[in-house]
Amino acid sequence: MTLEDVACLMHVLIEGRMLGHRKKMLRHEGEALLVKHLGVSKKEVEKICNKEFGGYISYPKLKELYTTSLRRANILANTEDLEELEKVKTYCVKCYLLYLVGCLLFGDRSNEHIELVYLTTMEDGYAGMRYYSWGGMTLAYLYNELAEACLPEDRQIGGSVTLFTVRKFICYFFVIFSVRNNL
Repeated sequence: MTLEDVACLMHVLIEGRMLGHRKKMLRHEGEALLVKHLGVSKKEVEKICNKEFGGYISYPKLKELYTTSLRRANILANTEDLEELEKVKTYCVKCYLLYLVGCLLFGDRSNEHIELVYLTTMEDGYAGMRYYSWGGMTLAYLYNELAEACLPEDRQIGGSVTLFTVRKFICYFFVIFSVRNNL
């Protein structure tokens, strides 16, 4: 699989910045990202990041943050506080984008949580995400997950399983087509 395959199949950028991060994010770093990008209160942050490595959020918790922000935005839409409304709408969009990135591109093996490090791509607002090579990062992440899945003690795979499956189907289709047509 090549970057061109990723660009063609997923329609994501293959040129741009790569996300440089450690595998494990410390608790205080995860807490800071939740407060800054998703508007989570300090009290709530402690519940979410209750482990030494607090760089994760569960899918149900992210959905709860999204629905809370959406509900709050709907209430604020009837008021004149446009600044607060814009801030809450931004939290809502960032929750949704984090969910998409976590599900479609960088799914983990447990299929239970998303790394918060992807919020750092939204430092310049969510429009700043266009400067990242999402295709390159997706392919690198998938290759890393495939390498780990080949180990005898591992039986699960993470990464963009959709990309892996589509690529496998396309290769299978062309082999069958070639054999049937004696190519």
